Amino acid sequence: MSLVISDEFLQTAHISEVDLKLEIAILLFQQEKITLDTASQFVGISQLEFQRILGSRKISIHYGIEDFRQDFNTIQANGLTQAQLKPTQVEILQRIEQRRTFSPEQHQLPNTFTLIQEDRAR
Repeated sequence: MSLVISDEFLQTAHISEVDLKLEIAILLFQQEKITLDTASQFVGISQLEFQRILGSRKISIHYGIEDFRQDFNTIQANGLTQAQLKPTQVEILQRIEQRRTFSPEQHQLPNTFTLIQEDRAR
């Protein structure tokens, strides 16, 4: 199915084609009609970038059974075996440590000090 949206409509709405696609993807994702993967593919950006956009809008990233199945199928399609997927104890401990030492800068997010400064500036 193709949907044609006139340039006049985009101009009236003061929105670009790319931004309209993003808004549609976000809306459908929030309504749980499409997965994170489907939404990011629709917009033409990586899942990580789509997650950042959702985060900047304070939209929760739900990860349900369908998301898990899609990820699992993708992993299987890439030829990885169950043994290769099972993390070692060292990897598990590293992941736990990474969660404890979350750094906003690492994910290109502002830290608390920056947010306080911006709030005071308003």
